[in-house]
Amino acid sequence: MITTTTAKDYLAFDKLKDGRTVEVRAICPADKSILEEGMHHLSKQSLYFRFFIYKDSLSTKELDYFTNVDFIKHVALVAGFYDKERFSPAGTARYILSSEPDKLGTAEFAVTVAEEFQGLGFGTILLRHLEKIARANGVKMLTGLVLPENHKMLSLLNHSDMPLKRELDQAGEWCVSLSLSDQKP
Repeated sequence: MITTTTAKDYLAFDKLKDGRTVEVRAICPADKSILEEGMHHLSKQSLYFRFFIYKDSLSTKELDYFTNVDFIKHVALVAGFYDKERFSPAGTARYILSSEPDKLGTAEFAVTVAEEFQGLGFGTILLRHLEKIARANGVKMLTGLVLPENHKMLSLLNHSDMPLKRELDQAGEWCVSLSLSDQKP
């Protein structure tokens, strides 16, 4: 059930595989502490899969970039639930529109889920809501790089409702494309 639909005010509720209700909302500047804390809930492997380097914290500049989004060219969501009136984040998703003339209508996306919440459906929920916003904003293709050993992300993408194309690049990374123009057969 969606309560607001504009990207900057986005707020929706969804269900996990186990039936718990999840809140999916737009990231805001006040979420810097959530992102900082979230880094401590990712394994070294998950951090590497997300950033393609080993890191254990985000710089002030990165925190600003990840939380001060315009919701036009850069859209970011956080998903989690309330526990004793405190929001407990489980994952984030974002897309950033390409500014390259030959890639108009294309956005690079990322989905990250904290270790303790992986396998519950958060990735699917985040990707589905990101897709909904992208479609509403006229995005035709979501693209990204995925390391071959990131089996969870590859599985998430394979099971999405969007047609998936992938090819290995020269660095041995999967270049993935999710079409928002077509429906999966």
